[in-house]
Amino acid sequence: MKNDTMSNLIRIFFLLSLLGILCVSSIGSPSECDYGSAQAWFRLSDGPWENATAHPVLKRGEPFEIKLIITVKTELQQFFVKLHEFGTPVYEVINGPMRMEQLLEYKQVTAGRCFTYTWRMKVRSQTTWVNGFAPLEVFVQFNKNDTDEMRISFDVITAFILDQQWEQDQYYNGTESMLSSEVKQNSPPYILFGVFTVILVIIGISFIIKKLTK
Repeated sequence: MKNDTMSNLIRIFFLLSLLGILCVSSIGSPSECDYGSAQAWFRLSDGPWENATAHPVLKRGEPFEIKLIITVKTELQQFFVKLHEFGTPVYEVINGPMRMEQLLEYKQVTAGRCFTYTWRMKVRSQTTWVNGFAPLEVFVQFNKNDTDEMRISFDVITAFILDQQWEQDQYYNGTESMLSSEVKQNSPPYILFGVFTVILVIIGISFIIKKLTK
């Protein structure tokens, strides 16, 4: 009986170890070919970076960031990078080296160079693709010459898009302009006036106390 229990524990430990190795290897291995490699990460605002492919749940208007590192293994005539999605548009670029479906091109690249790109993006507020999965793909093409090329592509995220508006997106759309105008109008003069008034009150109270104690 004890031998059976020990054998089962050994099997469980072996399976858990194997799963752990598979997880680590899948996290650490970028998409690559003979001419170069690409590795990507995803994160929500101020959250930790997650290795691709990430599977977040996102709402309409919700922002996020992706980061891409491309390493060139051999001398290239040029290489191209593109962010791609299939079917109904879901994502849009807020800030980054290029927008969705646009090609970023580099020419005459030497071996061993690394290129890092970061995009701040969001789910389109008015996208019609909801309650389903939406992959965001990275496409990279390495051209050694006009007839010799290699390509890699993979999904940075495959997000499930909820049919809900991101709360802060609603808030900023409705109140951002009003709040900014109030801050511009009220903050500088009233803050300075308040500080000056407090200083005068303190000086006046000190003067009165000195007069009364004499």
